[in-house]
Amino acid sequence: MRDAESMALESVSSLGADFVAPSESECQALRIQGGAKVSTMTAGKLRGAGVKNGFIITKIDGELVKSPEDLTAILKQKSGGILLEGVYPNGTRAYYGFGL
Repeated sequence: MRDAESMALESVSSLGADFVAPSESECQALRIQGGAKVSTMTAGKLRGAGVKNGFIITKIDGELVKSPEDLTAILKQKSGGILLEGVYPNGTRAYYGFGL
C-alpha cells in the first residue's frame, strides 16, 4: 500500500503541469486571493480537459486554492472526479471537471 505523500505526487504529476503562484498584480487585476497558475504543461489530465497555459486554479471542489502548496494539499485528499474553478489572465472564468 502506498502512502498519502506518494499518491499526492502522482495526482499532481498526472495533471501534467507545473504550477507557480500568480503575481500580486495578477491577483489584484483579477480580484482573486491567490491560486495555482499553470506555468508549463505536458501531456496529462489538464491538457486532456482543455486547460490552457496561464490558467489560475482558484478552487477545487469548492475549496479555496491560495497557492501551489494548497493545490497539492487538497489533491492529497481527493479521488474520483474533481471540479476545478479558475480564471485566465484575460479575466475569462472557466470550469473543468475530470477524474483523477
